[in-house]
Amino acid sequence: MLALHGFPMSPNTRRVRLALEEVGAPYEFVAVDLMTGAHRSDAYKELNPTMRVPVLVDGDYRLWESNACLHYLAERFPEKGLLPEGARGRGLVSQWVFMNAAHLSPAVAHVFAHSIRLPEEQRIPKMVENGRIEIDRCLGPLDARLSTREFVVDKFGVADLSIAPTLGYAPMLGIDLSRFPHVAAWMARVQARESWQRIYG
Repeated sequence: MLALHGFPMSPNTRRVRLALEEVGAPYEFVAVDLMTGAHRSDAYKELNPTMRVPVLVDGDYRLWESNACLHYLAERFPEKGLLPEGARGRGLVSQWVFMNAAHLSPAVAHVFAHSIRLPEEQRIPKMVENGRIEIDRCLGPLDARLSTREFVVDKFGVADLSIAPTLGYAPMLGIDLSRFPHVAAWMARVQARESWQRIYG
């Protein structure tokens, strides 16, 4: 059986849980309590030497980095159609996944850290300002892309699973998706899926 080790509230963990729900594979979820430092334990470092969540375990195979886990599950369960056929379709998936991993997700994380997570005296307002600028820079092209299709790469798949959890806390962070109506409509479609309902409740 597959096992996923992660922190329940982590967007990265939720990203992989969504994929597991989508492929319908039986799996065990093993909670890693970041608040108590469980990710720094020797046992967890055996699973992931970077001490981050999540880690996907498939028998004797261990994989960390949530977007890598998405690709693995899509390849492991090809009948679910989470990756398109052909180099061009898969290139587009990689483009949007890498945009999220390198730009959108870190920007959202900076806004979260410097407006909610860190103590007041450690917050840097410029980080929030820069983060919001970068978020808009990413969501503009995504909005244009979604103006002509239901999902990021034609049908629901890895690109949607990568990006949607990043925006899951948008309302809490004051990220106004109504300024990007096609992104907002796409988020509503993703959030209506059974997998999202099971993970996010």
